[in-house]
Amino acid sequence: APTSESAPVPKHNHTQVRQRLNKEESIPTTRKINVVNRTQPQGKHSLKTLLDPNAGKKQEEEKLEEKSEEFTQDQLVDKWRKFAYSIKLKDLDLYSTLSANDPILKDNFRIELGIYNTTQESDINSKRKDLLRYLRKQLNNTILDLHLVIDKSKEPKGVFTEKDKYKKLVEKNPKVDELRKKFGLSF
Repeated sequence: APTSESAPVPKHNHTQVRQRLNKEESIPTTRKINVVNRTQPQGKHSLKTLLDPNAGKKQEEEKLEEKSEEFTQDQLVDKWRKFAYSIKLKDLDLYSTLSANDPILKDNFRIELGIYNTTQESDINSKRKDLLRYLRKQLNNTILDLHLVIDKSKEPKGVFTEKDKYKKLVEKNPKVDELRKKFGLSF
C-alpha cells in the first residue's frame, strides 16, 4: 500500500501565542488628534461672503489702490505683444486677433483696438479680464481701459471665386488676359 508523507503540522507553543496576543492588545486602537484653535479665519470665505457674494467684492475693490502712471504708445505695444505671445500656444485664434493690429493709446489711458468682426470681439472679451490685469500690472496703471472698434473696411479681402482669382491675376499681370484672348479661352 502506498504511503503518503504529509508535511509536519507546526505545533504552536501556548506561551508564544499568549505573548503575541498580549502585544496586539497593547497596540492602541485610536490615534491622538491634535486640535488647533484658530482665532482668525484662514481662508477668504466667511459666512458673510457666502451669504452675500457682493460683500467680498466690495472689500477687494476698496483694497485696490488706484495707480495712474504715465506710459507711452511704444511701452503699450511692447506689453501688448508680450501678452499676445504668452497665450500663443494656448489660444492661437486670440493670438492672431491681438497680433493683427497694434493697440492705440487714446486720452485718459483709453486703449483702442481695431478688429474686423464680432468673432474677434468675443475672443478678446473672453480674455479681457486677464489682458487688462496684465496690462495694468505691467504698465503700473489701474485706470486704463480697452475699447474695441469693429472696422470692416480694414478686413483682409479674401479671393474666393474663380472670377475673383482671375481678376486678381490680371491686375498683377495684364498679359494673362492677352493670352486668354489669343488662345480663345473663355472666362
